[in-house]
Amino acid sequence: MKKLKPIPDFKTEDEEFEFWSTHDFTDYLDPEKFVLKDPPMVPKTLSFSAPAEMEQEVKRLSKERKVNIEEMVRQLVAAGLKQQRVQPGA
Repeated sequence: MKKLKPIPDFKTEDEEFEFWSTHDFTDYLDPEKFVLKDPPMVPKTLSFSAPAEMEQEVKRLSKERKVNIEEMVRQLVAAGLKQQRVQPGA
């Protein structure tokens, strides 16, 4: 295992940019210790297919309640989950 160099303190973002543009990060960081993380503040998405009739009903309800389709789907899923907690197996 090679000895890693210490990362210098940077006074400005430009100074840091210049440094990393001219140096190999593997001299300073060990890629084997990197951990993949989700970016902060990025919502996770869920995708699914629905029959055309169901899609039309969701669109109708979203217009009726004056919310966008994504919000309408969230409300409907939340209501369904709440119903399952009240009446499991319903």
